Amino acid sequence: MTRENRNIKARPKSPNSSVKVKSTKDKRRKQVNRKQQEKNPQLPNKKKRLAHKKKKLQKKMKQLFQELGLTILITFFLLIIIQQLTFSLTKIEGYSMLNTLMDNDRVLVNKLSKVKRFDLVYYRDTKSNEMAVRRIIGLPKEQFYYREDQLFVEDKRVPERFLVEIMKTSRNDKKNSTFTKDFGLQEVTGDQRIPEGKYFVLGDNRPYASDSRELGYIDEKDIVGVVKMRVMPFHQIQSF
Repeated sequence: MTRENRNIKARPKSPNSSVKVKSTKDKRRKQVNRKQQEKNPQLPNKKKRLAHKKKKLQKKMKQLFQELGLTILITFFLLIIIQQLTFSLTKIEGYSMLNTLMDNDRVLVNKLSKVKRFDLVYYRDTKSNEMAVRRIIGLPKEQFYYREDQLFVEDKRVPERFLVEIMKTSRNDKKNSTFTKDFGLQEVTGDQRIPEGKYFVLGDNRPYASDSRELGYIDEKDIVGVVKMRVMPFHQIQSF
């Protein structure tokens, strides 16, 4: 080996040569990645896809909860409006309607129902300014009277089947041989017939009920609605 060749082999490597190699590799790697992205321009990398899906899911969940909350709110207000216009739930107070309705019973009142004889009506008593439930006995322009526990409307007997059981109990009690004392419309009101727009009501607990015999007629405009069902207590649910 010549002296000149030995000098060439012993010459140290330049520090910039390794940097140049690395930079060349980086350039090639970037070029490969660029080419792959150019071939598939619509596909983001995996992290971006996951982030995008997560963000989209969160947006959908937020929208879902907003729509659900709005639906519940609208339904709540609609139920309130429907209740105000059609039905209401009310509590019975007192013992005038025994044994049909008991104290603290809960009943469903239909505000749109037409009032008929023997209906249970929920109304405001103008004298006491309290709400009450009583049974319709006399309709506007009618004449009626009671004789020996029998109701006569226009001189024709009208059976009160809802009182059969309680009347049997009453008659077995010697102290209360008559369940509904004899009386006539003119006797308790001074009228031969019930005036237009007025109703005569009685409590089913006839010997002790406070009703039109003492308090007079109820006005049609004071009737809130007709009791259609007892809903509480649950074991005594009953429709009327």
